[in-house]
Amino acid sequence: MADNVEIDRAALEQAKMLLDGSMGSYRAYAEDTWRRDTGVENPCGRTHLRVALENALGAALMRARAETDAGLDLSSQVQSIIDSFEALDVSLGSGWDGDYVADLS
Repeated sequence: MADNVEIDRAALEQAKMLLDGSMGSYRAYAEDTWRRDTGVENPCGRTHLRVALENALGAALMRARAETDAGLDLSSQVQSIIDSFEALDVSLGSGWDGDYVADLS
């Protein structure tokens, strides 16, 4: 039983590391895209195009920030579950006989 718990814990820890890494990369990429020069200057009649593009990039950045914040909340919840494994190990281990089968008849 304890071996199964350890396998699940390792899988959750790996999933959390992947989630944290992905969220960090996603947010960094969104920030970098927003900060880059769009290449659209202000020649005659192009001001509206530049402003529209910059607004769209800003909106995409705000969505990315909201999504990464949600991802960080999920990561925090997964960490809480991982932290609870120690208590689960103790509760399963105390007085538990792996060969015991309850007689439910």
